[in-house]
Amino acid sequence: MILKLGGVNMSIDRENQLSTSRVPDNERVGWKAPLFNMLGSNIAISELMVGGTLIAGMTFKEMLLTSFIGNILLVFILAIQGYMGSKEGLNTYVLAESVFGEKGGKFIISSILAISSFGWFGIQTGVAGLSVQKIFPNINLTLATIVLGLLMMVFAVFGFKAMAKFNYVAVPALIILMAWGVFKATSINSFDSILSYTPSETISLGEGLNMVIGLIIVGAVISPDQLRFTKGLKDIIIIGVVGFAIISVFQQAAAGILAMNSPSWDITQVLADLGFGTIAFLILLLASWSTNVGNAYSGGLALKNIFSNVSRDNLTLIAGVIGTIIAATGIIFKFENFLSLLSNTVAPMAGVMWIDYYIINKQKLIKRTNINFNALISWIIGSIVSFISTKYNLFIPPINGIFISAIIYYGLMKISVKDS
Repeated sequence: MILKLGGVNMSIDRENQLSTSRVPDNERVGWKAPLFNMLGSNIAISELMVGGTLIAGMTFKEMLLTSFIGNILLVFILAIQGYMGSKEGLNTYVLAESVFGEKGGKFIISSILAISSFGWFGIQTGVAGLSVQKIFPNINLTLATIVLGLLMMVFAVFGFKAMAKFNYVAVPALIILMAWGVFKATSINSFDSILSYTPSETISLGEGLNMVIGLIIVGAVISPDQLRFTKGLKDIIIIGVVGFAIISVFQQAAAGILAMNSPSWDITQVLADLGFGTIAFLILLLASWSTNVGNAYSGGLALKNIFSNVSRDNLTLIAGVIGTIIAATGIIFKFENFLSLLSNTVAPMAGVMWIDYYIINKQKLIKRTNINFNALISWIIGSIVSFISTKYNLFIPPINGIFISAIIYYGLMKISVKDS
């Protein structure tokens, strides 16, 4: 099968070739296709779920501030991480292998990022199942979730270009739903009542930022999967500002307004309480589908880095099956715990990768064999610090993890050089 987008033809076979190799300059597509793929991933039910969760413990103004700060930080993370992918033309897993060592990156880091993608696939499939259940109340949720998961993974097999075409349809539909929802919600709550809203619980700024950053920190760290197709930093900035910051703040604010009368992470229930009908839940289903195409795609790339002799499309199918199994276990009902786990373990990887690429090796990719124990130790310590920060509500846990892992790695590498 041959796909065409942005003037570039790409077959499934070519996608398989590029899964572990550099994207040539003549196959770069600029910002359009990567932006729509990012939007497809980030215009997501999970964004609405975070907005609904935040408004349960924050005023509207506090929620807006939390969302703005968190998403600006995410843009910086994406820009620094994504530039590596764009400059080298490589996906996250190949880049991580150069830092953590061939064995360390291949079997440890790729496995963790793969599990993150599987988990997100499970979350989105769970929301899709809840949406179908709202349309057909008598349907079995587990059965609906399994069937939807298996259908969703098929689209990811066709790769980057097919994902963009799918998202050209899905992205506008969810934006329309959010605008429709806000209009309906503001007809119930006046502008003054929205600004004066007082929650029944309390969520601190640190806890809120942990949720906002944890929501798409994986997307920022694995952004090279998409940004390797860009032509430079300008493209990355456009994608980061539009595809991460602006759209995320808008969604979280919209969800906050929607959920004021019934604060909950379950956006399907929020919409049901507001009287939305079948069309709204079909749009939620479409949005979950578009996001899961990206989750299965990234999961397949992660597995490809581990099982290099198996084709990317077959591994994407495997990623989708694993994600579907996870969805069937009911991971969606552990949403907040899942976000915390991701932000605490994935973010510190970025700190190690930045120090290695930008400072130690001066923007050169140095291939390492075996395991780079300095990198692994730094990442583990950064993750521990992030978990402790979450427990004691210290500053912003994922940022703490990035900072600590970076400092420790720099120190360990300097010591290693002196000893050699």
